Amino acid sequence: MTAALIIAAGKTDRKDRFTPEKQLGAITALERIVTLFKLAGIRRIVVVGDENELPQKLVPAMDLVFLTASAEGEMLDSIKKGLFYLKDKCRGVLITYADIPMFSRQTVEQLLDGCEEARIPAYRGRCGHPVLLRAECFDRILSYNGGGGLKGAMQSAGIRRQIIETDDAGILAEGKLGTAYERLLPDHDLTRLRASFQIRISREKGFYGPGVHHLLQLTEEFGSLSRACEHMGMSYTKGRKIIAVMEEQLGVPVLETRQGGRNGGFSRLTEEAKHMMNCYSAFREEAESVLSELFQKHFSGGKENDAG
Repeated sequence: MTAALIIAAGKTDRKDRFTPEKQLGAITALERIVTLFKLAGIRRIVVVGDENELPQKLVPAMDLVFLTASAEGEMLDSIKKGLFYLKDKCRGVLITYADIPMFSRQTVEQLLDGCEEARIPAYRGRCGHPVLLRAECFDRILSYNGGGGLKGAMQSAGIRRQIIETDDAGILAEGKLGTAYERLLPDHDLTRLRASFQIRISREKGFYGPGVHHLLQLTEEFGSLSRACEHMGMSYTKGRKIIAVMEEQLGVPVLETRQGGRNGGFSRLTEEAKHMMNCYSAFREEAESVLSELFQKHFSGGKENDAG
């Protein structure tokens, strides 16, 4: 599984820096990046944001993991924070900055189609983002303390890089591109019709969907419901209510918890909760495949796919 890492914190030497909250079309730049990654099949997406200006409000209910970093730190510090979190959780990661929102799905798929330690897209000889970094390289980047950002870290670590030439101008920062991102909008993937659906499970009430699934995943990962809520940008009160509704509808406990004490408290999933997660994951994967085929059957080849 390949993850995505979006960096929205750290010092930059770019002038007139493009901000992730800027509207591009009907959505923010950060929403555009997240949606594009999801469209390309990336499920685990981590956002490293400024501890003073949290980005959760820009991408609500999109099942992300939020980490914080100092706005005064280097960009590489924010990248390291994301890589440290993702260690042992993925085979590789696509790294991009929150002010580069216009790369294409095709570019992401090109980057994923290879086995080199690092794959970097280029447009007319100029390298851009996202950068694909394999998991076996994470420790080498984490141990680097020199300058030059991610590029300097990769060079110092001797990471083998492959440059992938593309026809995608959206891989470049707006300043390097020499034109406004708005000029790229008409041809961007997200201007085309696409199927958009969320698989939910109900009894008397709807009680399970992608957000609940994500909450349970993080609770199991952190051993703590409160930490899971924190990394989702959700209040603990809301997280408890979600668990309470799920337990009510299933009629079984979802979490085993222990309060504080000498060895600290914990929250872990019951076997019934784990079974629900496994069933949901398998069902969602098959359902999304079938629904995508139906969308192609009913919408492909006609004027419906022309955003104009």
